[in-house]
Amino acid sequence: MIDWIEYAKVAGAFVGACGIATMAKLYHDKVVTGKDTELAIKDAEITRLRADVLKAESHAQTAADADVPAHRDLLKLRTQLTGMIEQLAGTLHAQAASIYIPVFNAGDEKAESPRSFAFVAAFNIDPGATAAILKMKLVETWTVVGECWDKATLIGSNKLQANVRHVASYDKQSGFVPVHTLASPVHWQGRQIGVVQVFNKTLPGSVYDIDELGFQSDDRKHLQEAIHETSDTGMAGRLHYFQSSPNALRILGLQDELNLENAVIMYVDLTHSSALFSEVPLVDAARMINRFSQYIYGRTNLYSGIVEKFNGDGTLIRFHYVGFDSRIQTSNPVLRAICTGADMISEFRDFKTQRWQGLAADTADAIKLRVTIALGPVISTNMGPQQIQVPTVMGQCVNRSAKMIAYAPRDRDVMLIDDNVSKALKQIDERYAAALSEFADWSDSSALQAPSLAGHQYFEAAVEPFRLAAMEFRQTRIGSPRNSAER
Repeated sequence: MIDWIEYAKVAGAFVGACGIATMAKLYHDKVVTGKDTELAIKDAEITRLRADVLKAESHAQTAADADVPAHRDLLKLRTQLTGMIEQLAGTLHAQAASIYIPVFNAGDEKAESPRSFAFVAAFNIDPGATAAILKMKLVETWTVVGECWDKATLIGSNKLQANVRHVASYDKQSGFVPVHTLASPVHWQGRQIGVVQVFNKTLPGSVYDIDELGFQSDDRKHLQEAIHETSDTGMAGRLHYFQSSPNALRILGLQDELNLENAVIMYVDLTHSSALFSEVPLVDAARMINRFSQYIYGRTNLYSGIVEKFNGDGTLIRFHYVGFDSRIQTSNPVLRAICTGADMISEFRDFKTQRWQGLAADTADAIKLRVTIALGPVISTNMGPQQIQVPTVMGQCVNRSAKMIAYAPRDRDVMLIDDNVSKALKQIDERYAAALSEFADWSDSSALQAPSLAGHQYFEAAVEPFRLAAMEFRQTRIGSPRNSAER
């Protein structure tokens, strides 16, 4: 009996402990659920406050501009255009719409290709997204907007996330995910003056339910009818008057952006080059590095690249968009840059044999060539104290290319590109995609945590296909009438 009582006590204690544990877990789950709910509410509140801040900044800028009489009409036109694209989005059952004008580099003739496109007006079912989109100010020429402008025709895509011209970073900045789009050029008196774009076809009666079929032929027809030139009170007429004003870019907050340009940035670098200084006398090592710099300059010059800076065995190179014509592949700075890189790598072994005579074969073989290429907006400026100003180029793509070279493999010759370059290559010729492979073999596993590299994808470019493209490039250039005249 005593044993039974003891067992009962133990069992009771165990059951009681289990009960307490269960109650504790229920209490914990309730607390955690409550905390999660609180965090969700706070996150939504922060999102709303950010949208309010963006609106306030926009209203403050608008108020400041309204104090200048010359700007009042432009602000009125912009408000009218905003109302028009909101109405257009409603007509097409679209979640968002934007209208853009081309932006050219300072001093460029309007006949040249635009550097980018500026938001004149935007509408989105989420006011916070509208404010964020307007704060972006610009979209690049390699987007669907740029394709629409270049081809001067309506462009549609119902699989926008998979479209080579879609820029995923725009989604992150705006918080809006587009899945369908229609883009059409806007004409005034026979001249192309802008682009209008709508996003995400919805089901009738609901602005939140996406139509899986996307935009259809009727939508294309309605879009073209809506922007058809009828009078100066229509969308095209108002956009023309807005764009024609010398203050238009000031109203759009783009006075500083006029000094920017799109460019392809290349870094070239040697690995294990310190072996030169340990294997041969200092004077001879310096001569070898200088010969390498001459080699890089010669390859770069052949493809109209500009050497911005030599730094030891590293070189910063820029390929401009000046003279770019989308109909002529060899005018594309992306193709010129990757042909340059392919030439450098494919001929590097011969260079070492011919120009680094006296260096041990195993030492020369251990020295590898790394090339990285990135695409984006840059600014040319002078750096340094007033007494010693040095011209240089700055921008996120410059930082990105430099960081790619820092983390590139050190045991082989390699050419790496970012996703902007990848998209631009595929736009030139889809067959180039087969020459690219996704890259993650960084020399340091923490590479993608670097702010300059985060948010982008990277690819390794096979040298041989682009070496062949480079040969064709050179033959085309040599045979062109302009070059024949120069010779």
